[in-house]
This record gives sequence, structure tokens and C-alpha cells, in this order.
Amino acid sequence: MALPHAAAAEVIAAGPLGAALTGARSQTLVRDHGLQIFRLVLTPGQVLAPHKVRDRMVIQCLDGSFEFEAMGRRLTLRAGDLCHIPPEESHAVYALEACSALVTLFGVDTHETPAPGEQP
Repeated sequence: MALPHAAAAEVIAAGPLGAALTGARSQTLVRDHGLQIFRLVLTPGQVLAPHKVRDRMVIQCLDGSFEFEAMGRRLTLRAGDLCHIPPEESHAVYALEACSALVTLFGVDTHETPAPGEQP
């Protein structure tokens, strides 16, 4: 059964997890036509292999740090940093330590299925 997502004009807790990072899981926060927002949680050393999404993407590190590989570059993101890439751009994520990120996908039509690394 799918988890409920936040409705329009609903407050969503989307900040750093801090001590709650241990044991947290990735999950979708918002899914609506043209918009998907999910919290990505990775364990130390976890890798999301290169993949593409059909939407424009913004990834913001909330806790810990990870390397984000896209467009021929490998960037280190730490809490507070963000990066964006265009649609259909291959990218990968490498957790340097336990980390969480807020991922926003927006475009004509966001994914109907969970994005890589997140739960419905």
C-alpha cells in the first residue's frame, strides 16, 4: 500500500534528520502532476549507479555528505549544498557517510513509480 503524500498547502518536515538519520528510510514527500519531492537516505558507502530521470532535478544535501556525478563532473555535496541538472542527464550518487538529501523532480510529468533509492 502506498504511503500518503502531502497535499497542497500542507506543512512538510523536510529539514535535516540529525540523530534520526540512523534508521531513517528514503520516502516520497510530494507526488503531483509535474512535481515529485522525496527524501533520499543513504548509508555510508551506498551507491546509486548511473541512471537518468526524465525530469529536471534539484538535489540538496541535508545531512552528511555524498558525491554527485553528472555532466562529466564529480561534486562533493555537504549539508546545505545543492546542485541541479537538466532532464535526461545521467547521474550517480556515492554516499561518503550516512546522508540524506531532498530531491525535487519537476517537469511535464514526473515519475509514476518511485525514483531510484526511494520508497513509495
